[in-house]
Amino acid sequence: MPVINWRGKQVEATPVKFRNVREEWNEYDLEDGSTIRMKTIVSDVVCVPDEYDKENNPVYVVKSTNMVVVNSPDHLKKKS
Repeated sequence: MPVINWRGKQVEATPVKFRNVREEWNEYDLEDGSTIRMKTIVSDVVCVPDEYDKENNPVYVVKSTNMVVVNSPDHLKKKS
């Protein structure tokens, strides 16, 4: 079992298998003419034993990475 830091203490968390149902891109237009596309990619999920949220759901800790793609107008790009 993986050990995580939860509220200042080390606890053994329970790994939870998951499957990717959908990964969508969020897109943001910046005022300088650039566009940023971003999505979160989950790599691991664990359940914290005996911890629950305000609605009594189990607490999960998610390990993820953000993927970011930038498309800027030519006048903002570094000249090679």
